[in-house]
Amino acid sequence: MLLEDSFYLHGLNLLPQFGPARLALLAKHFDSFKKAYEASEARLTTIGIDNDVAKAFVLLREKLNLEAEVEKMRAEGINILSFRDENYPKLLLEIPKLPPILYYKGLMENNDELCVAVVGTRQITNYGRMVVPQLVEPLVDAGCVIVSGMAFGVDSAAHEVAVKKGRRTIAVLGGGLDEKSLYPKHHAFLAKQILDAGGALLSEYPMDTPNFKQNFVARNRIISGLSVATLIVECDLESGTLITAKHALDQNRQVYAVPGPIYSPQSQGPNNLLKMGAKPITTANDILEDLNLETLPEQQSAKAVFGDTKEETILLKLLNH
Repeated sequence: MLLEDSFYLHGLNLLPQFGPARLALLAKHFDSFKKAYEASEARLTTIGIDNDVAKAFVLLREKLNLEAEVEKMRAEGINILSFRDENYPKLLLEIPKLPPILYYKGLMENNDELCVAVVGTRQITNYGRMVVPQLVEPLVDAGCVIVSGMAFGVDSAAHEVAVKKGRRTIAVLGGGLDEKSLYPKHHAFLAKQILDAGGALLSEYPMDTPNFKQNFVARNRIISGLSVATLIVECDLESGTLITAKHALDQNRQVYAVPGPIYSPQSQGPNNLLKMGAKPITTANDILEDLNLETLPEQQSAKAVFGDTKEETILLKLLNH
């Protein structure tokens, strides 16, 4: 079997010590991942890989059957994106410690689609359950792709709004995308709905990777990195959601926060972000106007313009897109 270069990157990624920084180092010194994968222990140490890490990889490589790995992924419907691929998301290329490899199920074809992250607490309140559809539906109708983490609470509520309207949404996970590793198991049906609606499941972790706590912290930089802006709905002051907000600020992306009751623990996070300069959001139009998008579907249809000739109509369609 003739393997694509990205599968050699997968082989490198199977060594836990080869995180984003070391994979970036390999990419800097080798013009193909195949060459990096086949490099000797001595060559790896020459470019700056620690001796014990280089030795561990060589031992792993001796046991590894990459062709069998490829077949396992194909059986699970999992595909690979390398940061050198044309359809790798452009916004992710701009972030510190970008994920050199992404595993995905579903569709990842448009590298510059307009994504907005919607994240928040797992302990969503009735207030949050009312807020999420009111804010997310107009974003979806305006053509935004909703990005979140498919966790309980705000994340799943945001995904559900998109799939109910049959629209694309992206779930970034903190473990493997195979059926056994998918987390949370309770959201297996939601994952299927996301794929059926033309969306995607995304992870930087290979098959059979458990959902360790530190993985969720790392994956948050991908959620914000994919997105032009991040909307915080509800979270307390200890929530991992605030890590996503910090990543977004570090990545020079806009952070929005939904104000909430001052007596609610789940509103302390966004209320505190507002004190620190996040933009307050009370309607979806606040976001759409700030991003210079059309504000409402009704206005979009009302502003439809038709050309005087067949040629003008074709040109107008292209300009509108």
